[in-house]
Amino acid sequence: MPSVRPMRRMTIGAVALGMLAVSAGCAGPQLVERTTVVAVDEASAPRPTSSAGAWIGAAPASDAMLAGSNESFVAVWVDVPKTEQKVHAPASVAIVIDTSGSMAGAKIKNARSAAAKFVEGLSDGDMVSLHTFSDAAEVRVAPVKLDARSRALLTSSISEISPEGGTNLFEGVRAAGLAAMGAPEEYAVKRVVLISDGLATVGNTSKESMALIGEKAAEHGVQITSVGVGLDYDEKALNTLSMSSTGRLYHLEDPTQLAGILSEEMSLLQGTRVTDAAIEIVAAPGVELLGVEGAKSTRTGATLRVPLGSMFGGQHKEFIVRVRTTATEPGTRSIAGVRLLFQDPAEDNLARVQETIARVDVVTDKAMVDKRRNHKAEGILALIEASRTTDIAIAAIDRDDFKAADDQLAKAEQSMTLQALNAESAQDKQRFEENARRIHQTRSDAGAAAAAPPSAAPAMKRSTSLKANDMARDMDGM
Repeated sequence: MPSVRPMRRMTIGAVALGMLAVSAGCAGPQLVERTTVVAVDEASAPRPTSSAGAWIGAAPASDAMLAGSNESFVAVWVDVPKTEQKVHAPASVAIVIDTSGSMAGAKIKNARSAAAKFVEGLSDGDMVSLHTFSDAAEVRVAPVKLDARSRALLTSSISEISPEGGTNLFEGVRAAGLAAMGAPEEYAVKRVVLISDGLATVGNTSKESMALIGEKAAEHGVQITSVGVGLDYDEKALNTLSMSSTGRLYHLEDPTQLAGILSEEMSLLQGTRVTDAAIEIVAAPGVELLGVEGAKSTRTGATLRVPLGSMFGGQHKEFIVRVRTTATEPGTRSIAGVRLLFQDPAEDNLARVQETIARVDVVTDKAMVDKRRNHKAEGILALIEASRTTDIAIAAIDRDDFKAADDQLAKAEQSMTLQALNAESAQDKQRFEENARRIHQTRSDAGAAAAAPPSAAPAMKRSTSLKANDMARDMDGM
């Protein structure tokens, strides 16, 4: 998925202060739209689903729970409807391009072309800035409102970009993040679009610092879209930046794909349906929320909050919440209230809320618990676990332990195949089948890399590792 001036280095504390300098706008009165997910009394009845029009859904691992103390999970998902855009959500976009020496040739040529087309496709009135980084970060064009004159300025500046020097990724992204978040309050969509082909070699290179940039960006509504080009970029740093800011990650080996990637990112940007989105999970009495898997979260008392940022029409997000429950009396009981909070650009950024309640039936028969397992919830957990398993396989590939990698990938493939068989919708079935196919292809690629001659093996291994990382992040919903 998606992609500015010499500056002196700053300490982490200074970065945090800089990122916190611009405060987010306060939400106004909230419009509550309630829907309930309720477990049914008969095991043979249809699974609970959100009522018509609901974007938020939640389901326990099983619609039945044994009396006593239990640890289980609740799956949570959001589906933003893909409908015709009523209004354009004004966007503040910072494009930041790696101009280190390794970008010479086809990479920088295609980066210039793709960035120019990206600017051309943005709407008049959007705020755009252009940044580059090599040994230092440079602001090529400070944030400017798009019109005919500013487009020409941006296009000209993009055409003048040339590669040389090292890779000061930290400063480049930090500067772009500050530029994106500094837009006026009405620019609810804030995006950094990063294009890089290498490892951070200059300035602050720690992964912890990259994570801090992403987290501070997310706190101010800025999402980072990272585009990794070639085989030498630091996928762990780009993962961290995108995941911690609820952004996206793209991997491409062929620089000519850049234009298509940025065109896709532009379409998603212009298809924004909600901004400042978050999910709050509130524990019912007698329930302890143990944590969230598959997304970043914060805790306030008995409430967990999962930030989602801006979301486009057709976007899907999902994760699970681990819970500990205590119930002694048979009957229906609530596990948690799950609220989707967001601002609606089509309604003058009105703050809105949708809510669903996850419930179960307390029973004394374990067979009933097994019989009423919720396959949608199990599928979401399986995807999260497959992503983790793939990451373990990637580490094995990187250390040339192809047997261990294949064992892990086989486990993930088997899980996806099983979920495809149990899927209750054609869409879910197709998703699991596609993941099983991609995992199988990764196993084949890893096997080919293991058998390759020494001259070809390193590049084949690296390609397999990066493709597997891209697949795992797709399973994470990035």
